[in-house]
Amino acid sequence: MKTFRILSALVPACCSLLLLQAQVPLLNSYPRAKAAVYLDFTGSRVEGTSWNWNGPIVAVPATFSPSDIREIFNRIADDYHPFNLNITTDPSVYAKAPPRQRIKVIFTSSSSWYGPAAGVSYVGSFTWGDGTPAWVFTDWLGNNPGYTAASASHEIGHTLGLQHQSLYDDHCHKLTECSGGIPGQGWAPIMGVGFYQSCLTWQRGPSSVGCQSTQDDIGIITGGPAHCSLREDDYGNDYAHAEMAHIYGHEFSLKGIINYPADRDAFTIDVPAAAELRLQAVPTSFTTASGNAVPAVRVHLLNAAGDTLGSYNAANLLYDHMQRLLEAGTYYLVVEDIGPDHAKGHRDRPYYYAFIGRLVPASDMQRLAAGR
Repeated sequence: MKTFRILSALVPACCSLLLLQAQVPLLNSYPRAKAAVYLDFTGSRVEGTSWNWNGPIVAVPATFSPSDIREIFNRIADDYHPFNLNITTDPSVYAKAPPRQRIKVIFTSSSSWYGPAAGVSYVGSFTWGDGTPAWVFTDWLGNNPGYTAASASHEIGHTLGLQHQSLYDDHCHKLTECSGGIPGQGWAPIMGVGFYQSCLTWQRGPSSVGCQSTQDDIGIITGGPAHCSLREDDYGNDYAHAEMAHIYGHEFSLKGIINYPADRDAFTIDVPAAAELRLQAVPTSFTTASGNAVPAVRVHLLNAAGDTLGSYNAANLLYDHMQRLLEAGTYYLVVEDIGPDHAKGHRDRPYYYAFIGRLVPASDMQRLAAGR
C-alpha cells in the first residue's frame, strides 16, 4: 500500500512535467553543431553541483507562453549566431551533446536560495562536464522576454569564459562594473547591461579585471576550451539566400561575421506599411586608437527585385544613421567587406559587425512632424 501511494503521487507529477515540455516549442539554432546550450523553461531539480551548498534546489517552471519562448530563443540565437554552437529548447539535444561542450540555462522564479539577481553562472562552467547550470531569475526581470533573453545571453557568456565589460575613467577608476554602452546610441555589450537597449553586441574593451585588461569577447569564446569556433559562413551570400531579420516592435539588429573578403551576409526585412528605415552602425571595440572601432564593411539596401537602392559605409553610420522612406514590401540588407585587404583576398581575422535598425511608421512620422 505504501508503494502504491508513492507511485500514485509520482503519476501526476510526471504528467505535469510532460505537459509543460509539450508546451515548449522544440527549437534549434544550428543543429549540426556539437556544442549546445539548452534553454530549460520546464522546471528542474538541481543537486550535486557547486550551487548546492544548502542541499537540493527545486526550480519551478517559467511562466512564458510559447510565443514568448520563441522570442527569447530568437534573441539568444541572434547573439550566438556567429558561433558553431546550437541554442536549443530540446532536452534530448542537450543530452546527446558532449558533457564538456554543453550548458543548461534554467529559467525560473525560484531565486530565494540565491538572493536578488537577474541571473547567475560560474565563469568557465560550460566545460566542467558535471551538470552545473546557469540561472535566469524571471521574476526579477518582470517576466519580460527581452530582458530575459539579455540576461541569458550574458550568463551563457560567463560560462564560456567571459568577464564583464566595464567602464573606467581616464585615471583607471572603475565607473561601472557592467558597461551600458554609449548613452543615447541604443546599444550595449552583451557582457555589460543592456536591458533597455535595442542592440546587444560582442565587444573588445576593458573588462572588470582592470582597465588595462582588454577582453576580446569573440576571441575568448572561439579560443577557449569549449571549442566554439566561428561558423564557416553564418548567413547566405546574396538576397536570394537571405535570412529573415527578427523585428521586435519596430526595432531590429543585424549582427554577424564577415569571414573572408569575398563573404557577404544577406538579411530580409519585411515592411508591413509605409515607413522610414533608419540604420546605424555599432562600434565593435572601445579601443578606438587601433582603428577598429567600426569594421570596414558596407551595407547595401535592395528592393524585392534585387535592385540596389543605396549603399552605406559602416564608418559613416557610426554617429549618424541612414534614413530611407520605403513603401510596404520586402527589402534586403547585404553586408560586405571593404577592408584594406579586400583586394588581396586575405586578412588577419574576420570582421564582426553590428547594426541597429528601426522602422518608423509613416503615421508616427506625421505625428512627429506635427509636434504631437
